Amino acid sequence: MEEGDLIRRAKAGARDAAAELCRLHWQAVYRVVYRRLGNRAEAEDLTQETFLRFWRQIDRFEGERLGPYLRTIALNLCRNRLRDSHRHPAVELTEERRADPGPSAEQHLLASEEAQRLRSALGALEPDQRRVLELRLIEGQSAAEAGRELGRTPEAVRALQYRALIRLRGMLAAETAGGEG
Repeated sequence: MEEGDLIRRAKAGARDAAAELCRLHWQAVYRVVYRRLGNRAEAEDLTQETFLRFWRQIDRFEGERLGPYLRTIALNLCRNRLRDSHRHPAVELTEERRADPGPSAEQHLLASEEAQRLRSALGALEPDQRRVLELRLIEGQSAAEAGRELGRTPEAVRALQYRALIRLRGMLAAETAGGEG
């Protein structure tokens, strides 16, 4: 059965269609969340929350492909969780934590500058190059999964990713060489 048919049946209240949609997308959503948060328990919680939010507003969903929509919900939940964790960090004062004060302010500043350089370079990529890197490296999609979303073959996705990485590396190297002069 086509995904669009499953979505229409789920909107009409068919539990088997809803269960099949969950089965089809659960791992991909979990993978996106886990790669962002790096914590299995949080990834499981936010994956579940992603589907709960979708089911609460299923009547508003108009598309034929659920994957990109679910990933958007999941990534927004991740951003919220990360933002909130920075506002209210949970700190445990274990012996190990007392002994290792963590990165210095200088190390944080350097990491922040590196992240800004990378964001700037990513923003300068062509949209399809930027999107393939998001799908493959950030969301952890396979070449086939990214290909379905981009309307390309897995081979074309790998070639696009390769070209994007070469261009990104060149931009970062040029910026570094230009800044040292």
